Amino acid sequence: MNVLDPSSVIQCMAKSLPNTLQSSYDGLMLMAHAAMLNVGFKYAGLGDDGRQEGDGSQEKLPDAWNQQGPHVYAIRYSHPQSSMTFLIKSLKLADKWIVHGLAIEDNKTATLEIAAADYTSPSFFPFSATSDQPLIHGFISSQRLNDLLVLFKINIIQRLIPGLVKPGYEEEQKHPSSTPASSSVPRPPTLPFFDPNVVPDQPSTIPNPFSVGQDDLDPLRVRLPGQGGGMLVGPNHPMFGRRDDDPAGVFGGPHGLPRGSVPPGARFDPIGPFQPRPPRGGRFGNRFAGEPDNDELPPPGFDNMFM
Repeated sequence: MNVLDPSSVIQCMAKSLPNTLQSSYDGLMLMAHAAMLNVGFKYAGLGDDGRQEGDGSQEKLPDAWNQQGPHVYAIRYSHPQSSMTFLIKSLKLADKWIVHGLAIEDNKTATLEIAAADYTSPSFFPFSATSDQPLIHGFISSQRLNDLLVLFKINIIQRLIPGLVKPGYEEEQKHPSSTPASSSVPRPPTLPFFDPNVVPDQPSTIPNPFSVGQDDLDPLRVRLPGQGGGMLVGPNHPMFGRRDDDPAGVFGGPHGLPRGSVPPGARFDPIGPFQPRPPRGGRFGNRFAGEPDNDELPPPGFDNMFM
């Protein structure tokens, strides 16, 4: 039989209670005392002075055990598998129950912290040792009491005496925290790293042609002809369209639009003019090179050289 089964611990609690449980914190400390007795610890006195009182056969607590409750409790123990004196001391901090376990000669502390309302039923208290009510009603349920006993075993008992040998007792392999599973918060998803100087969906070695002035941040970088990143931005800059040496359209989309601006196969109104720019020259310059955009009709007589 599991010596830390809720029913076994409740029976030990009933045998150990000398008077009245005034609050749920009294109930929690009595539960800790019963769990210690069930795994072989022996009562050695109240307080934290390290003295051994009696021969260890006493199970029922003295009347003064909860005199400072619900704020402070301190009970000492011995164990036949150790020469040290053990101390269980608990505190009420707001709505928290914080219990510390200490092997006094070893000076190493084990700690468990819970919210009392996550395991106990405050409306059940006070409870008298002569009451006919089932003591298990001081807890939310047998399952919640079992969860608390597992936490107490892992965080207190197993750390006070690792490898404890006791019929009906087995150490837990997992180490859950004292926080109830219902209060756990999922982590937000990790966002992928985005480099603004790299064209999306392209190898990291391809520079972003829309980056202007990026080379100033790396004076040792060698910029190949036609690549973006320089401070000089002219009509042949790759951000303004596809180049003859860029048949794949890495540095620009169709018709000089930015890459990705037109989904594959989409129909859209063309933007122009798209004809190659002829060489500049002549008396009137380049009238049809697209600079300025020739969207409006010329004024009357524009081509009459005698006007």
